[in-house]
Amino acid sequence: MDKKEAREALASADALASRIRRGARWRAPLVFLLGLVMIVLTAMYGLVIQPSVRYAVPVVLLLPLFVLVIYTATRPVVPRHYRALYAVITAAGAGIYTLTVTLGTALFSGEPLWWVPGAILCAVPFFLVAILERKAVSTTESMP
Repeated sequence: MDKKEAREALASADALASRIRRGARWRAPLVFLLGLVMIVLTAMYGLVIQPSVRYAVPVVLLLPLFVLVIYTATRPVVPRHYRALYAVITAAGAGIYTLTVTLGTALFSGEPLWWVPGAILCAVPFFLVAILERKAVSTTESMP
């Protein structure tokens, strides 16, 4: 391989890396937005739907959590130790969701002092993943 071919290969690799970084920039804001959706859905369920419908099933609330689990589990390339962090974060999110909805439905139906903080806590895992995504993107952007 001569110098010209080597330069072309390096330029091609640099262009590909740049394109991948541009594509990764939207991930953190979307995960953050998914956290906001989780807040709204949880608060709406606890404050509006659950008190008026006696046997309401909060299945729709699971959709953002399922999206987060699928997203974190199917990422082909993640920084070292992030896969374990993602597993812990999503498991904690499932626990927070379970406690919030189960106890809230049984004991705090329509009570804002339970459902608003509970909804915010349900979104914390999304915000943590968004922070980790932002950190991963900024780390790869600072690489030569």
